[in-house]
Amino acid sequence: MKHWIFITALALSACDSGTEWSSPPYEVAWIDIDSNRSLYLSLEDGGLLGRVEPEVIAIGNNDQYVVAKQLPPGSKSALFYYIKKSDDGAKFNGSEITKGPFTEQEFEALSQELKLPEFSHEFR
Repeated sequence: MKHWIFITALALSACDSGTEWSSPPYEVAWIDIDSNRSLYLSLEDGGLLGRVEPEVIAIGNNDQYVVAKQLPPGSKSALFYYIKKSDDGAKFNGSEITKGPFTEQEFEALSQELKLPEFSHEFR
């Protein structure tokens, strides 16, 4: 499981971090600066598996899905992602489980088709 990220280990190496949103087993957290805000799958042992890279600017969820809106560094256009919760787990890395990136138009069509949740929390 080479894709493990341990907040504890990073914090001990003089980094600051914080969690800005949590709906177990998912959380949006940052390391060093808040523009490093990412979506993670939280593990029972305290580890975190990356699901959507920085900068996550909005998040939403329901019983079936987690949705994330990302503003990639240096970009002015947002990208959109979703995760089907029942398909996720510790044995998968982010690229195996996270669907996207999608444009806003693609995501709107998927939202209607799959009944994805709306974004309930914005970070900017």
